Amino acid sequence: MEEGEPLARYTDPAPLEDLEAQAQAKREEAQRLEGEIRALEERFRAEREALERERARAREERDRLRYLVSQGAEPALRLAEAEGRLEEAEGRLRKLVLDYTTQRARLEESAREARLEAARLDRRREREAERQLVRAPVSGRVAEVKVRDLTPKGVTVEVVLVQ
Repeated sequence: MEEGEPLARYTDPAPLEDLEAQAQAKREEAQRLEGEIRALEERFRAEREALERERARAREERDRLRYLVSQGAEPALRLAEAEGRLEEAEGRLRKLVLDYTTQRARLEESAREARLEAARLDRRREREAERQLVRAPVSGRVAEVKVRDLTPKGVTVEVVLVQ
């Protein structure tokens, strides 16, 4: 046996299980948030398409009224109303894009934080599992390993080598 090789493992599953459960919860939270992002994208696309159609209709109406007003067939007030509807549609479209961008950034940040926290918990679990591993303090043939003390901070062992 070489120095540093594993000799034994004492197992305290409670902290490992707790850390694994916490990490799994964070991974599930990240997946849920990614699902929310996808749903947000779908709603945004549908709402944007509807508003773009509305804006196109308002633009066509404005252009039609602009021609009719120039020909004296419609009063200028109708053109002003049509321009107002177009500006309103464009404003709703800008607000939709701004709201979507803000919500998406918030959800992406939350998902990123959840994934990072899951990775941090996985590393803590690995360190805890490593801490529960007893390694050979010296090189040589091991005849016996005796546990001397077991504490929450680790285990103390006596290693008897064959000469």
